[in-house]
Amino acid sequence: MKAGFKVFRDAVHNMISLCRETTAPAADPVDWGDALLLDLIDTPEMQRLRRIQQLGPASRVYPSAEHSRFSHALGVMHLTKRILDALLSREPGLLNREELLQVKVAALLHDIGHGPYSHLFEMSHPRLGSHESWSWRIVSESKGVGQAIHSFCMARNLDGARFFQGLKSLMGGIEQPAGNMRLGRQIIASQLDADRMDYLLRDAHFSGVSYGVYDLEWLLHSLRVQQMDGLPRLCVDIGRGPAALESYITARDHMYRQVYDHKTVRAFEALMTHIFQTIYWHWQEHGQPPSDLPDILHRFLQHLHEERDAPSVDEYLALDDAVLEYALGILASKNDPQSDTEAELVWKARLWRVRKPVYRQIFWRVAGKRAESSRVGVSDLIVDPQLADHLETFLSAIADQTMKVVEPNGQERRVPLRLLVYLDRLSRSPYAHLQYDPGQAEPVYVLDSAGQVVPAESASSQINFLGQNRRRVARLFVDPRAEQAVTILLREQLGEPDLWPVIPGS
Repeated sequence: MKAGFKVFRDAVHNMISLCRETTAPAADPVDWGDALLLDLIDTPEMQRLRRIQQLGPASRVYPSAEHSRFSHALGVMHLTKRILDALLSREPGLLNREELLQVKVAALLHDIGHGPYSHLFEMSHPRLGSHESWSWRIVSESKGVGQAIHSFCMARNLDGARFFQGLKSLMGGIEQPAGNMRLGRQIIASQLDADRMDYLLRDAHFSGVSYGVYDLEWLLHSLRVQQMDGLPRLCVDIGRGPAALESYITARDHMYRQVYDHKTVRAFEALMTHIFQTIYWHWQEHGQPPSDLPDILHRFLQHLHEERDAPSVDEYLALDDAVLEYALGILASKNDPQSDTEAELVWKARLWRVRKPVYRQIFWRVAGKRAESSRVGVSDLIVDPQLADHLETFLSAIADQTMKVVEPNGQERRVPLRLLVYLDRLSRSPYAHLQYDPGQAEPVYVLDSAGQVVPAESASSQINFLGQNRRRVARLFVDPRAEQAVTILLREQLGEPDLWPVIPGS
């Protein structure tokens, strides 16, 4: 690697390089402003992402899946540079240097708003908000990121307000960017973006599976920009064959089925959701949080629970996987809980910490051909949305009903049903076929063999099939202490002959 470049060794992309620009700005437009990226990487806000696992609890199923949001952020930035380089080699004036830098910065910072265990933390409280909203708050309000951008803009005589406005449009803070900058949003957030390109390869590599592998090099080689309705669209030239794009979309389908939606991964997500709900149950019963929560977690949750002012950016940035693991470790080691609510927290924290026995899924005998299982007529999946709606309505009506549970040591207590069962509903499609939202999910456009720009599903029967093959499934997870009792309750009261819970061991 030539002098003047900072090199990061990466398990997926091998070498990720950024120009140091110590003596002068880089001559190559795609490298120009890399010094800002290096400054941003060194900020506390970015370094925090080293302490947040990319796949949340998936490492409890795939032991090596302990890679961080930090490495993913570097990968997305790297692929964004490669995409821009490929496009500019054909159309040099597509974006100016400042616009290119805005796209690179947005790529690097796109996940900076993730909380502990990534997407899992977003389910901890309805008032928390999405990681995308926190990303923009951190970019616009935090000291490290904001100061690095302001300092760079001053040193290069750039309009700082204009630069931030461009970032906001790219990161989804406002409506779609204008003109050619719409291309930047597509590179960062679309059905064909650097984010998906990186996480499929990275998650597959660290999970130890081959499902997420696709032909990245040919896909990058095939990228083009076409004007449609006066606006630029990122396209794939599949005139020489659609295999690279098909492998990319197929990889996403396989990763959802085999890794992201793995039943045990989802069971741990259900357990963590219940842990936070049990904390709020303790708050409701006793007027205060559990005494052993770390102060930084206590303060943050207090803002959410008591509906005071929203938590500050500094309070949010203080949270990471280590804080949450420490809190659960303290709870799990507690030998003298002072109340039923505290005892319930101790039980759930121990499930999380020692992994066994984890939440279990209810199995069903499903009438007709509704089951997705090699065991004829029996499955842990509910594939009929109407049956899932029926079950959700029933569980919601009895959510506050308490049930007696008995721990292995013989300790008994009564716990609300909503803290024992969790209906996990998924609606997945590897390609948003015929489900496009204006300004949101648009099709992947391709150049076909005739040179026409068409949606990918029009040019590939495989992509058309994958888009139509939308999975709408549900699983019912249950605390192991309540598995048999919940099954009997459902049998007695559900009254739905097409959905019949199987007694454990029967």
